[in-house]
Amino acid sequence: MNSPFLLTAYEKCPRSAFWSRDWQRAKIDLTELLQEGIKEGVRTSREDYGNASGEKVMEISAQREIVQDKYSVYDACIHTASLADVVSSAIRKAKEPPWLLPDPIGLGNGPTWHSGAFLSPSGESLRRIVLASNWSTERHYSEARSLFSLGEVAAYGLPMQQAVIVLGQSRDGKRHGYFSKGVQHPANKRLRFRKRNSPGESFKSSWITIFREDHDEISTHDWLQSMHQDGVLADSCFSVTIEVPERSARQRIVDVMARKLDTLYNLEKIPDEQYTGCFWPTRCQYVNNCHSGMEPSGRYGFVRVDQVG
Repeated sequence: MNSPFLLTAYEKCPRSAFWSRDWQRAKIDLTELLQEGIKEGVRTSREDYGNASGEKVMEISAQREIVQDKYSVYDACIHTASLADVVSSAIRKAKEPPWLLPDPIGLGNGPTWHSGAFLSPSGESLRRIVLASNWSTERHYSEARSLFSLGEVAAYGLPMQQAVIVLGQSRDGKRHGYFSKGVQHPANKRLRFRKRNSPGESFKSSWITIFREDHDEISTHDWLQSMHQDGVLADSCFSVTIEVPERSARQRIVDVMARKLDTLYNLEKIPDEQYTGCFWPTRCQYVNNCHSGMEPSGRYGFVRVDQVG
């Protein structure tokens, strides 16, 4: 389990972090599934890395149960595989070598930091992929100041290129953003996303709404090219640079992270439950166990962290 994940959990709820040292939900949700697909896309040595990304999604879908809420699991997985293909193709440059993974690093004389980020092929900067339904100034600073960004930068002393992917809202197992949804002319079948001279205006009702996974005749390259021509690619995929703090500020961050990790790793007794944050902004995976007084186990849908591949 990577250190920024554990520390983020610890800052929200020590009990959640305590259990997360050993347990992880057996099921996987669609956002986690998409992240795994994209990870394969940027890490593979295959030239068709977009296809590799989608294939990884389907492979995991066959191995792990999907968290679902009244939608077709099969359709949602096909949609996620298609989305992983397009996103991977958008963020990884053609002919670029595979992205790397940073080695664990000691935090001074303290515990070892296990990264959740990527490393550029040159080794000169960290990389991270942020999946968002929408983007705002508040979300920008939340991500930039998070342990997944600032914490990683402080630990390694390297700047980070944070790739922001705006996916649109999630409804019925599908994302309703430009990476997965467009409109098509009823006669010439031209793919569009928004009007170039009047971005706020809608296309005529005769234009047909389509999803990427239903149109194999449109290549991933052509889908991304159409997004670029209509000016929506830059709105949906952009980079945010997280610089390394000056020396004293960086050391202060590293010291705080080291102390918190030490405290977390040395916990022997289950911490008290917390009464806020169980359901918002996201539902805690341990909420049923916590409220019923039952520790996580295979009986309650969890697996050991070292068993999740």
